[in-house]
Amino acid sequence: MAFFPLFVNFKDKEVLIVGSGGTAFRSAKTLLPYEASILVAGASFSDSFKELINSNSERCTFLEMEISENSVQEILNDPSIKPCLVVAATENPDLNKQIHDFYSDRHILVADVTNRSKCDFLFPTVIRRGDVVCGISSSGKSPLVSEFLRNLIESIFPEAISDINDHMDEIYQALKQASTSPEKRNETLNRIFSRLIEDENQTPDYEIDAMIGEAEMM
Repeated sequence: MAFFPLFVNFKDKEVLIVGSGGTAFRSAKTLLPYEASILVAGASFSDSFKELINSNSERCTFLEMEISENSVQEILNDPSIKPCLVVAATENPDLNKQIHDFYSDRHILVADVTNRSKCDFLFPTVIRRGDVVCGISSSGKSPLVSEFLRNLIESIFPEAISDINDHMDEIYQALKQASTSPEKRNETLNRIFSRLIEDENQTPDYEIDAMIGEAEMM
């Protein structure tokens, strides 16, 4: 089954990760750059995991506890924990299932990392340049396929794509003020974008202003 690619604004949204092993660590490390508020519950954190949490203490906290049926039940019954996304990453498949079933019944997206059939989402392989983000997934079947595609795409990514993206947003806002049809506006945007890609965002402002001015007269 293929997973639908969805880009989510995680800023200040709570994510619960239960577990302290490698999968929990990678999940937290993947989400932190997107400004999620992460709560990690577990014990025996590695030094790298502790450093990650401590260096991002404003957005990442942990409940240090031995993971057991009782402690998991405490987490599930805690009314102050209101995640929008849950990663069940304990080493106990039965506990992961318990976490999955609890949050799934409440229509909250949850991934049981020990059972692919109980994953509502997967973390993709990510390529990021500023606000330009590319996610790649093999739907959990082969990390090698995702890594191959990542290397291929990275090899053709324009170096200036992040700056071009920001520049195009500014240009679009300027063109919105132009008294022209959407078709002409899109035609102008395509012309400018092609030019910026061609010269790696070095097009002089006066040339761009001239193209915007032409659009205003159309």
